[in-house]
Amino acid sequence: MSDSKPALSARYYLNLEESQDGFKLATFGKKQITQMLTPLVSVGIIIWGIYLVINNSSVGQYYIGLGAFFLLLQMLMRYWFLPMMFKRQFVKYQFGKSEQGIELFQEYLELFSSGRPKKIHHYTDVAKFAEGKLTYMIELKDRTVVIVPKRAFESSEDKTLFVNTFKKP
Repeated sequence: MSDSKPALSARYYLNLEESQDGFKLATFGKKQITQMLTPLVSVGIIIWGIYLVINNSSVGQYYIGLGAFFLLLQMLMRYWFLPMMFKRQFVKYQFGKSEQGIELFQEYLELFSSGRPKKIHHYTDVAKFAEGKLTYMIELKDRTVVIVPKRAFESSEDKTLFVNTFKKP
């Protein structure tokens, strides 16, 4: 890789499904336990309520209702409200109509979006890298999130180079 010519260059437009996949990676995290932590707490409250009802405590019914209410709210937020709001914002601000790109050099990477100047970041600025079903997500230390669709790469060698650049040993 030389500094005058990028080792890898990708230009792309994100569609709604890719944006949602990248958003999921950025918000819910890569590990399943982080996605299931709050529902497990709600189930724990329900189990505690059942335990109290079995031991003839009238308060147990309230715990069961409270746990069920929290579980219902979490399901509504995760599977209905957040995807609906994301889709609405995507359409409203026309995120899919702006060309984005990433170029990898020896010591740094360049990010750009149509209408914005190039931003240079060193590889040490990368805080997190995750792979989703449709996209790769790169989070930088300054909280910038870059979503790169897997279809942006022309060959499997390009994908391998991209992944190996950001994977931490």
